Amino acid sequence: MSGSDHATGQISTYGFPDELRVDELLLRGPVESDIETIAPAFRDPAVGGEASLPPVDADTLRVMLRDQLPGMRAQGLLAAYVIEELGSGELLGGASLHHFDPLRDVVEVGYWLFVSARGRGVATRSVQQLTEHAVANGIWRVEAHVRIGNTASERVLERLGFAREGVKRRYLRHGDGRVDATLFALLAGDT
Repeated sequence: MSGSDHATGQISTYGFPDELRVDELLLRGPVESDIETIAPAFRDPAVGGEASLPPVDADTLRVMLRDQLPGMRAQGLLAAYVIEELGSGELLGGASLHHFDPLRDVVEVGYWLFVSARGRGVATRSVQQLTEHAVANGIWRVEAHVRIGNTASERVLERLGFAREGVKRRYLRHGDGRVDATLFALLAGDT
């Protein structure tokens, strides 16, 4: 895998990882047997609502897993992961790499945790692992968007050296509407 080359017109060959491990955490693609566990997060305003997850039920997630995610991954639109604690097999939350731009060598990172998994560094370590993989494989810029007021999510990015770059008006879905989001970014040279 490599980054793009503007001078020769080559686009990036970056590929989303199948899985990543960091400490006792495994980031892997979701499977059918995960659906019942993760589905409540998608409808919980304190979890999925903060991560702009679609407020869908388990049956819809099954359809998405089977019919939509493979194509989205192949197009560079979305690689979804669950975060599993290796020792217990407990699912702690989810993460994603998405909106890969092969001309600019840019990808966006997203993350969410069940309330019970918060405060243990799970999000920080997961985002760090995803970011390190991207940068080590030709990505120049990793972005993240956080709803203004979501200070816990902002702290995750700040701990990892992401810089605040500005505000995108009404960028994220939140509840029944759209809200402003702070754009954070980490450049390959920042790591």
